[in-house]
Amino acid sequence: MSAIRDDLAKAIKNKQLVEIYSKGTNEQFSVGFVVQQDEKFVLVKAINVDGELDGLVVFRKASLAKVVSGTDYLKSMATIITLAQQRGYYDVWNTERLVVKFLKKSDKHSLLKTLLNQAFKHDRVIQLSGRIKKHGDSYTGFIHSEYKKYVEFNYVNMFDLTQRPQIAVRYAEIDEASIHSFETFNTTAVIESFMPGDFH
Repeated sequence: MSAIRDDLAKAIKNKQLVEIYSKGTNEQFSVGFVVQQDEKFVLVKAINVDGELDGLVVFRKASLAKVVSGTDYLKSMATIITLAQQRGYYDVWNTERLVVKFLKKSDKHSLLKTLLNQAFKHDRVIQLSGRIKKHGDSYTGFIHSEYKKYVEFNYVNMFDLTQRPQIAVRYAEIDEASIHSFETFNTTAVIESFMPGDFH
């Protein structure tokens, strides 16, 4: 764990693009810029394969296998990011502005609770994954209510829009939470079209 903490600290200091591997996923990884870390969590500006900023993600550090920098893939991604910046599609959701606001709020609580609280207060769709119900489950939706140890979470099933599934998700079950991504904005559009009364 201390090696991961050190790698994250180095990435923050040097503003490096990194590959982030979760435990149990040797081939799959996330790419992004590490913004901040606290005792248990790390905040990352995610980058998608097209070089676009794809939301803010909070990872539980205990769920991470390794953090890697300086690979050929990351060098390629840096070139793709430069192209996205030059062509004006790097930050289509104004995520950089959200980062500034988020960091002002993150002093009082953990990075995870700050993200969940901001999503709840501002009616933002989020994606949660981790050990929810069964390992590896991922849910996209909105927080219905907040409690001391858990949230009531309404998630969207794109294959059945008539349902309004709700689950209780304990903070301890969440290994990854993301906001302001292409997926969360796509889901927001679906919610506003088919279930607006449930959302706002």
